[in-house]
Amino acid sequence: MESTPASSATAGRVSGERGSPAAFWSRTRLPYLLLAPTVLVVFAFLIWPILSLLFFSTQSTPIGDKPTFVGTGNFGLLFAEAHFQGNLVASLEYLGGVLVLSVPLAYFAAVLISSRGGTAGIFRTLFLLPWVTAPVVSAILFRTMVDADGPVPTVLAAMTGKEWLFLVRSNLSILTVILHSAWRSFPLEMLLIAAGLATIPMELYESARVDGASEWTQFRYITFPLTRRQLFIAVLLITIFTLQDSESIFAITRGGPGYATETVGVRLFKEAFIYSNMGISSAIGVILILLCIVFLALYLRILGRGQAQ
Repeated sequence: MESTPASSATAGRVSGERGSPAAFWSRTRLPYLLLAPTVLVVFAFLIWPILSLLFFSTQSTPIGDKPTFVGTGNFGLLFAEAHFQGNLVASLEYLGGVLVLSVPLAYFAAVLISSRGGTAGIFRTLFLLPWVTAPVVSAILFRTMVDADGPVPTVLAAMTGKEWLFLVRSNLSILTVILHSAWRSFPLEMLLIAAGLATIPMELYESARVDGASEWTQFRYITFPLTRRQLFIAVLLITIFTLQDSESIFAITRGGPGYATETVGVRLFKEAFIYSNMGISSAIGVILILLCIVFLALYLRILGRGQAQ
């Protein structure tokens, strides 16, 4: 059936109306209206604070005086400061120690709670206790244990005949906060790794045992490769939590002795809430976000290389 000129004109007019902005809004306004509250919440609680952080990082905020624009002056001041360089080193030491201790412990715990024995539920409950305990509460518990009159220094002194001052010596102080953070971090890593273990077919392990593969060989060629993605997520989350950690370190050592355990997160806390220096603290916050992005890019690169092999 051939179309008449009138019908062609009518079809063109209808097509034009459908392509007009008013027609597009009429068809799509309901989804946009439904998404609007979520967009507003994200803007209010995420985008706006980031914009405020960037703004205050370019300001000098002396107490009792109006803020003044200094551009990148706060960043230049921080990177030229030996104190802040020490904060960066302390953060990297803190992060490295936590990952070295927590990841092997998380793998071991994940295997225990993934077993089909009757004690798996008990282990699962015990291993989750550090994660559900408030950071400040567990930090105060650790401080009480390693205090000069606490049980840990008392037992070690009786065994070695030496005095153990965990909160006075720099190396023991950083070890204390690392042990506390690793103890709190491994349950989350454990759950993620256990989720990866649950997806591995048991036939792979049975075939490996038939071929005479040892436990280490099974872990190296089956368990680790097939849980690499879950491990990446766990390490990424723990890295972000550890770099931003301030309350637990401050509760245990106050950043001392000296600046031995004053990480970037603790320095930010002090500048913002003790010294009321919002300009410097905001600049530290921006640096902390960039540091997390650097580690994210590094982990993505490592994960990509592992999958390519």
